[in-house]
Amino acid sequence: MRIWESLLADRSFLWMLGAVALLLALYTAVKRRALFRRVFIYLTIAYNLVYLIWRAGYTLPLRYGVASAVLGLLLLLAELAGFWQSGIYRLLFLRPYRLTPRRLEEWKSPPTVDVFIATFNESTAILRKTAVACQNLAYPADKLRIYLCDDGKRADVRALCEELGVTYLSRSDNRHAKAGNINEALAKTDGAFVMLLDADMVPKSTFLEKTLGYFLDDRVGFVQTPQMFVNPDPFQYNLRFNQSIPNEQDFFMLDIQAGRAAYNAVLHVGTNAVFRRSALDEIGGIPTGTITEDMATGMLLQAKGYQSVFIREVLCTGLSVESFHDLIRQRERWCRGNIQVTRKWNPLTIRGLNFTQRMIYLDGLIYWFFGVQKVIFLLCPLIYLLFGTVILNASVHDLLLFWLPSYVASFLSYRALSNKSRSITWSHIYEVAMAPYLATAALMEALFSRPIPFRVTPKGLNTDKTTFAFRTALPFLVLLGMTVAGWLLTGARVLAGGVPMENLLINLAWSAYNGVAILMSILVCVERPRKRTAERLSTDEPVVLSFDHNASCRVTDISETGVKIECGAVEGDDLAGRDVHLMCSNIGLVKGKIVWANRKRGRTTLGVAFQFQSSETYQKLLKLIADRNEGYHGNR
Repeated sequence: MRIWESLLADRSFLWMLGAVALLLALYTAVKRRALFRRVFIYLTIAYNLVYLIWRAGYTLPLRYGVASAVLGLLLLLAELAGFWQSGIYRLLFLRPYRLTPRRLEEWKSPPTVDVFIATFNESTAILRKTAVACQNLAYPADKLRIYLCDDGKRADVRALCEELGVTYLSRSDNRHAKAGNINEALAKTDGAFVMLLDADMVPKSTFLEKTLGYFLDDRVGFVQTPQMFVNPDPFQYNLRFNQSIPNEQDFFMLDIQAGRAAYNAVLHVGTNAVFRRSALDEIGGIPTGTITEDMATGMLLQAKGYQSVFIREVLCTGLSVESFHDLIRQRERWCRGNIQVTRKWNPLTIRGLNFTQRMIYLDGLIYWFFGVQKVIFLLCPLIYLLFGTVILNASVHDLLLFWLPSYVASFLSYRALSNKSRSITWSHIYEVAMAPYLATAALMEALFSRPIPFRVTPKGLNTDKTTFAFRTALPFLVLLGMTVAGWLLTGARVLAGGVPMENLLINLAWSAYNGVAILMSILVCVERPRKRTAERLSTDEPVVLSFDHNASCRVTDISETGVKIECGAVEGDDLAGRDVHLMCSNIGLVKGKIVWANRKRGRTTLGVAFQFQSSETYQKLLKLIADRNEGYHGNR
């Protein structure tokens, strides 16, 4: 009670409470008027800036020796990088992105469109789904041509193309990987517009109806839609947060892209986009010489004066990376590729970009050094606990006065601007989980720039075993061991006496906060079994079930391989294993086999696996699934 009374008597503490209260008041008003949003954004940036000024002027441990001074400066630089990134993120939302819908019907005559499905080693099952979905596109058949661009030069893929009636394209070499594959296809085709898809991306039938209208404006070079996923990512799945958190990429694919679009700085993500062919011709096709050609493509088009359009709507869904190990490998490639792009086409010097576009692309480069930043944040409290090296020279009182309002500002900014696709807590966990690997990748690429081969990220993997990715988890096991050792050594020092309690409390709390993320990083390396061959879509469809008699039922979830059906009481024993017919108005007649049955409270729930389907039935089934798919998190 005395501590609380003393704090209330402290005017500086009351000022801090007032600052936090002001933030909370503005936060509640943010969604009511645009003016409040602008004031809120500027104020949160100001709070962060005040904190950094205090950090730079009063907390550097310059009198504790060379090691303390160097580490203290490194920590401040890491915080400055974080301030830059969070500041640019917030400024993206100063100008609301409002897109007036343009429809295909506005064209007097629909233009010709070439659809490129880029593939290297993906299975024919994945390719079949994407190709058939492209055949479902609501577009005049004489104006639409579908090309399966196979860099694997596989006979079974050629046979699939012949079966489906799509055009097979290949080439004699694999020069420039995916970019070279697309450029080869560009050289062999002549459609006015080009739709680019990765092998696993399944478009809705309305994709072209909702994208081509924007090209009536001759200034539009490309239209980008979000890259969304039907299956849980490793964080959602391995940590069993399937329905509690969105996909790790949703924050960028939805919120950041919308913010960038307001400044004509949409990032092309390599798929789910439509390009004006003449615009691609103007920049010499898809840029080569890096392993992330997508970033360069959009930036070069914008530098030529073309407008980029972002549609914040799920029009295409695909497969997320299933294992954490593969996720790390993918992000290492993206990290190094973005550094390569910046080295070859520096956004600060390339002609044609305006100041804001340059800052946004520069921020994109700085982002990929977050691994270095996070490693510094992870190691600093541990160095103090293990060796007693002072890195942050501050009292708990002063830290609360300056750090707490800054933290609340950052916390509320995420909540106000990210549409619940990200929180500051989950950002911390995501970044810690990737930090050791991306720190290494960023430094290696920045310092040595050694060429690395392009590797396709595995998709559609199935396993019935639980495994622990020990080698992937090793850095986090070491960090956890260092944390525990630091706590034990600190406990021994406290018992011996003479430990400064201010520094001790700060670093213990800091290491505990990091420790939660380190533990989560270890847990995400426990790969749970993935037995499903196809992801399910929740739905509510009437269906007639026929075997001994007809029963009116409802489909509650569906995939390409089967359905779950709920009915009233269904007579008969041993339902499992029986052949049935399903009549659905949107699909037609489908043959199936009951694989399991549950009876409860006068209701019967059945799991039905589809049997052989005609190509026409499969096409209708896939259209139903694709058109209602809003991505894994949106489907639930």
